[in-house]
Amino acid sequence: MAEITITINEDEIAKLVTEKIAESMASEYGRMSHDAKCGVRQGVDNAVKDYIYANKDAIIEKCVSRASAELVRKGLPKLLERMEARNE
Repeated sequence: MAEITITINEDEIAKLVTEKIAESMASEYGRMSHDAKCGVRQGVDNAVKDYIYANKDAIIEKCVSRASAELVRKGLPKLLERMEARNE
């Protein structure tokens, strides 16, 4: 019967096992970090939506007042210029 002798380099095996464990831990941390970021992002999105819906009347009023002020400040002079141009 033939005999086979295998020489195992324990240092190399220990190095490979350590690398695999490190890769696994890094991968797990990466997933956890990604999930945490997504969770924070979703939480902020929900908080903003809740704030907007809770204060929508005040927000709409501010938007309308600012828009009307801009129309008067920028739009009225242009309207007057066009009316003068037509009258000439």
